[in-house]
Amino acid sequence: MNNFFSCVLENQNVFEEITNAIILVDHEGRVKNINERAIQLLNIPIEQAIDKPILEVYAESKLMDTFKTLTVDHDVSIVINGRHCITSRIPVFEGGKPVGAIAIFDDVTKYEALNEKLKADQSEMVILKSILELAYDGILVVDLNGNITMISNAYKRFLGLEDDEVIGKHVTQVIPNTRMHIVAKTGVPEINDFQEIRGDYMVATRIPYYVDGKQAGAIGKVIFRNVSELHNINKKYTKIEQELRNLRSEISSIHKAKYTFEQIITSNDQMNKLKHQAKKIAYTKSNVLIQGESGTGKELFAHAIHQESNRHDMPFISVNCAAIPEQLLESELFGYEKGAFTGADKNGRIGKFELADLGTIFLDEIGDMPLQMQAKILRVLQEGEVERVGSNRPKQIDVRVIAATNRNLLEMVEAKQFREDLYYRLNVINLKIPPLRDRKEDVMLLSKHFIDQLNQQDHGKVRGISEKAQFLLSHYQWQGNIRELRNIIERAYNIMEGDDFIQPYHLPAFMKTTELDYTGEPLKHMMEIYEKKLLLERLIYFKGNKTKTAGDLGISRMALHTKLEKYDLR
Repeated sequence: MNNFFSCVLENQNVFEEITNAIILVDHEGRVKNINERAIQLLNIPIEQAIDKPILEVYAESKLMDTFKTLTVDHDVSIVINGRHCITSRIPVFEGGKPVGAIAIFDDVTKYEALNEKLKADQSEMVILKSILELAYDGILVVDLNGNITMISNAYKRFLGLEDDEVIGKHVTQVIPNTRMHIVAKTGVPEINDFQEIRGDYMVATRIPYYVDGKQAGAIGKVIFRNVSELHNINKKYTKIEQELRNLRSEISSIHKAKYTFEQIITSNDQMNKLKHQAKKIAYTKSNVLIQGESGTGKELFAHAIHQESNRHDMPFISVNCAAIPEQLLESELFGYEKGAFTGADKNGRIGKFELADLGTIFLDEIGDMPLQMQAKILRVLQEGEVERVGSNRPKQIDVRVIAATNRNLLEMVEAKQFREDLYYRLNVINLKIPPLRDRKEDVMLLSKHFIDQLNQQDHGKVRGISEKAQFLLSHYQWQGNIRELRNIIERAYNIMEGDDFIQPYHLPAFMKTTELDYTGEPLKHMMEIYEKKLLLERLIYFKGNKTKTAGDLGISRMALHTKLEKYDLR
């Protein structure tokens, strides 16, 4: 036994030269030799194989069965680490006694792949021949020398020829005024060229084709049999195109943006910078993510971006992702084919993305969209195509996406509640709208704007807001932002009776309470500060008229003079 294994070890170079993977074990089942191909196949270091039990090296090994039964196993099919192999196992004898066993593996995975490719190529050839047999148009294929290799039945019928009169012939022998051989030589395509063939003017296209990156010849196609046929088809196309334009115009008139940047009222520096930035990016095709608390005006920005863009004549489709039930969201966004599900419209339905083609779709509350639907939105952004429910035919679309949310999407990504790839696809341009409490200078500006709107709608004559009501409005925190401000102004407007100005008693009770303010200052000092501030504000409001100021404060004119002297406000 030792002589045999010694011999194998001494001839290790020969062992390695064998193209198959080989494993040799002794009578105890320990690996005495293994070549590099077997090491690669088993995917283990050689030090974990030599002198180790075969079952530790390869758990499915049957070599010890071969040693015990002394039988030869030929061409056994097995799988090792996903590779398909054919193995043979043979007992090893020395001096007539069994001393071990040897396994030889042949990895046939690559051969199977080649075989599959051959089958696929053969299948493609059958399909190509079927296409040529069924094609209505004339199709012709030539090699680099201009010799015809394939021709469609329609073209043969048109020429009045059979295969043996065409295949192998130079193209000029079959079609005298052709340019197919020139395209095959130059590699320069010729698209929609007029050509006379047997008295008929036709429109032909000739393009080079390539095999393994090298030009192999040219393919020609007669698009229309006769120019008169082209004229008729062109008339039909023009009519359909006009109908499509009319339909798009009708959709755009129904689904259009309502607001412009001029309607975003502000005197806040940060908001004005945001408006400037949004105007600049409006002309791009980039997706936009608008973030901010509820009621800050995210939708106004979405409308304004569309109005400012080159797509302003195209549809603006708004979708509230949180308002549509999850089971209906896919069909709402992508539409469905007729009979796609129980209760579906018998004619099918177009989805919001298709409606927005060439325009803009606004996905409000995108943070509330289910993860499954997020994957489908990602495909639209990546591939630029949608697929209706119940259909297997994707449709190319050109849609700009503007998304908005009041949620922190980055935190949702970290919590696996929002797809990271979708977040970065949407977050190409980010606009963060500040809350109203951080732009207090806009409170009165917006309030006046809302009053003007209400006066115009109801032919009212409300002149404004009293100073005390202004104070309450300006010091309120506005958790509901601009939407809450509008509601409160509209409420006050509607309950007023004979007043010219909105007063504190027109505002909700909760606005008349203020948060505790502890400064550590003595009461007398704090009261003096407030009294001085109040006197100054009232004097400014009444334009220095002391009689009106005293009357509004409920004190005599003499008492007012005394206080003005005390605070040096004369």
